[in-house]
Amino acid sequence: MSVAGPPGPVMDRDEVDRALARLDAEHEAIETSLLALQDHAGRRLLEGAALTGVTAERWTATEARITLLWAYFDAYAGALRTAREVRERRRWPSKDDLVELTELLRGEAVTVAGASSSGASPSLTGPAKLTERFTLEELVKRMNDLYADSLDMVVAADAVWSALPARIDLLAAELHRTRQLAHSVGVRPGEHPSGDDLERITRTLTALREQVVSDPLAFWKRAEGSSAPGGGRPHTERYDREARALEEVRREIEAVLTVRQDAEVRLGRLRDVLSRADRTLAEARSARGEVLAKIAASEVP
Repeated sequence: MSVAGPPGPVMDRDEVDRALARLDAEHEAIETSLLALQDHAGRRLLEGAALTGVTAERWTATEARITLLWAYFDAYAGALRTAREVRERRRWPSKDDLVELTELLRGEAVTVAGASSSGASPSLTGPAKLTERFTLEELVKRMNDLYADSLDMVVAADAVWSALPARIDLLAAELHRTRQLAHSVGVRPGEHPSGDDLERITRTLTALREQVVSDPLAFWKRAEGSSAPGGGRPHTERYDREARALEEVRREIEAVLTVRQDAEVRLGRLRDVLSRADRTLAEARSARGEVLAKIAASEVP
């Protein structure tokens, strides 16, 4: 209990009971949120991924925030448990009980060891404080802020991973089919511009997928004016550009294939015409031979 006494007027029994009920509800809600964050698919993926770039930097800070969140929550739960024990001493709390409860529920009665003031890495905010003191209300606000920052990072990474790699894989499958089609009509790298384009798209998609997997936040576009965790969408401009390029190449190759097929049809028709002409010529020669034979065999008067 603070030497300076309770902060403000001493709470009465009803105020204490209402405060405890509210804090119990907040405790349950915070615990549920923390467990959901701990079990979030995006967090598990981040924990096991080989990260690079901005994602690696933000995940290092987010891991520290999550660790601090649990430390805050444990301190919050401990302070709430202490307050509950004081309240349960007797049905009608004494004045000393109410003074102590007022200090626990409204005063800076929660001590957290080794926490920085912002929850960020000590290297960014200076040396970490040995201890910090909070009121329960301040601690709840601090936990809410840390939770929102942590969830924002996890949701953003998960959204990119859920959207882009699968789309890139589908585009890569279409690219494979287009390459096979190109090969069938003789469109090859170094021999035809479309073949060179296919090689470039292949290299770009391979590099794009690797970067999306290792640095998903490089492909996250935050929604302007949004403060909600995960407010934004995956940044798909590079993917869209390659998809358009592949579509253009596919159309060119299909045009080549159409010309080739049309030429084959025309050649087939020409072969039919020539074949019929050969048969007609052969029949004409045969008929001429028969006529000449008949003329030679007939007697001239």
